[in-house]
Amino acid sequence: MALALAVVLAGCTGIGGLGGDGDAGDDAGVAEADTPNDGANGEAGDATTAASENDDERDGNGEGAGSRSMGSEGSGVEDNWFNLSEPGYYEFDLAGMDKETGEQVTGRLVYDVRATDDGELTRSVDYEFGSEQFQSSTTGPADEFSAPLFFNEAYAPIATLQGVSLMYLFEMGFTDPTVGNRKQSSTDEGTQVTEVTEKRTYAGLECSFVRTTLDGEVTQESCIRGSEGGIAPYAATYTDEGELELEVELVDFERR
Repeated sequence: MALALAVVLAGCTGIGGLGGDGDAGDDAGVAEADTPNDGANGEAGDATTAASENDDERDGNGEGAGSRSMGSEGSGVEDNWFNLSEPGYYEFDLAGMDKETGEQVTGRLVYDVRATDDGELTRSVDYEFGSEQFQSSTTGPADEFSAPLFFNEAYAPIATLQGVSLMYLFEMGFTDPTVGNRKQSSTDEGTQVTEVTEKRTYAGLECSFVRTTLDGEVTQESCIRGSEGGIAPYAATYTDEGELELEVELVDFERR
């Protein structure tokens, strides 16, 4: 059910570029947050963010000491980077908790999309995470959605990357991520803070690093591309006990 919902959300929002170009319209400018909101009202309709624009931090891509560069900046790759209706190669490193054993494990996920001589596409998946393994290959027209690629355990990392993008946009009132954007709110569990801290680059894709904490403990980290940028190239989620649940990191991307 969760995977099916993620696929539907991706299709409805254009996030993920599963079958089209995912263009979001002409008004592609960055939406600035209105006024600072350090209060803790916790109302669902309160999507105001605090955009404290620090010019010094944003100069030079705003990269801090903790930034990890995993590709050449300014590579000119298109915003809608995860598009399986076009030839391309996508490789992710995985880490996190094995659902059955509870142990920390690592893994790898590769989507390899190649054009055939007759104009169709062959889409291959190679997934391993701890003891889990899955391989699949399908061939068909470029404009057809290949369900077998997604309704399996290998789609969980992609659903996580889509999910963090959607959660940020909903929580922050569809304000594109800008370094300094911050929102604090009260929840049943405690005080939640979501903040855009710096710019990072993963496999040549620049993104805005977002950290969410609950009473000071990290619950989620991600690197968001924005409302038109497709899914995030990085995400990490944590359990209530602070253990790494799942980390997904783009390490190689090539548009063929």
